[in-house]
Amino acid sequence: MRAKADRLPLSAKLHEHIRSGDFVDCFSIELGEKGTKLSIDDLARSLATTPPKWAQFLLYLRNILVKPFGLRTEFDGAQTKMGECQPGELINFFRIYHRDNNEILMGDDDKHLDYRVSVYRSPSRPSKLYAATWVRRHNWLGHTYLFLIKPFHKMIVRSMVTGGMRTLG
Repeated sequence: MRAKADRLPLSAKLHEHIRSGDFVDCFSIELGEKGTKLSIDDLARSLATTPPKWAQFLLYLRNILVKPFGLRTEFDGAQTKMGECQPGELINFFRIYHRDNNEILMGDDDKHLDYRVSVYRSPSRPSKLYAATWVRRHNWLGHTYLFLIKPFHKMIVRSMVTGGMRTLG
């Protein structure tokens, strides 16, 4: 199964952040029988910790290129352990901001932009998982940054959703 572009259901908490002019995209994938039995915590961990090697290389390049602009390249915080994720913990380099049984919001705030990633499973359709990204740009650097990374972002997110669910079986 391959992730496809989709719309995040309106019941997702991420919608509370969205205003006119913000960037939002969403991918979804059908979960197999095993996936429907997993917690939202395990699903979020699987998505956020399984980037393909080429995406890891792009992130490495990104960090080299943005460091002179003072953008964040290091992420401080305790990595989440097995079990329930807690706000303030990290999954990979994503800080957790919100967690309930259906959604985990993670991301970061920086001087050029704020972003959140929603890993969401609708209670009315637990066999489908959504991964949505929201970005609010603060200045010209945020607009330029998003313009430059957007094509790679879409490839990386689709690949991480597909690959993350594949690792779950």
